[in-house]
Amino acid sequence: MNKNMNSNEEALSLFNRLLEQLHQAGIIKIDNLVFVAPSAQYVNHIDTQIFGERQQEKDTSSAAPVKSTPLPPELSIRDRIRMSIALLMEERAGDEPLFNLQGHWQAVYRILVDKGYCRDSDFDGFDAFIRTVMPEKVNKPYSKGSLKQISQTDFVRPFSEWRYDVLTSKTRKPYDRMVAVARRFLEILEQNGL
Repeated sequence: MNKNMNSNEEALSLFNRLLEQLHQAGIIKIDNLVFVAPSAQYVNHIDTQIFGERQQEKDTSSAAPVKSTPLPPELSIRDRIRMSIALLMEERAGDEPLFNLQGHWQAVYRILVDKGYCRDSDFDGFDAFIRTVMPEKVNKPYSKGSLKQISQTDFVRPFSEWRYDVLTSKTRKPYDRMVAVARRFLEILEQNGL
């Protein structure tokens, strides 16, 4: 019994040192690390089990260097989107969260539409979809009414066509923040195979 306790304590100590070294090297982000036993099935939410979604195969060999820890490949597309939104909520712009206005859900909508996960101008469809991928913690609550206001802005066009227009955008700073939110969400999605 004593031999097993020493063996377990040594293994735990070695494991903790390994995690610490990986973290110090910047290889992993400890608080987002997910461990899955080889024979286990990772399930983040029960809706994935019920609907039986399968991850679509994509070639990510030409993707940009990953700044954050990539998500486990076993995750469904909905789980990847949910976790990507959660990562977006952690992004900072100086002293404050990058995503800091309810209107920033328009950037999330635009990118998900551009990527083909939702249909353009289908606010009811997006509303139903976003509720299935909403992370537990968000910086600002989602509202369909706030999202619908996108149709009165320059953000209604595909992200690649966004341009600052002094006649339609009142000031530059809110436009630049919306672009930054959309760009970072797009990067996070692409870093995670979406």
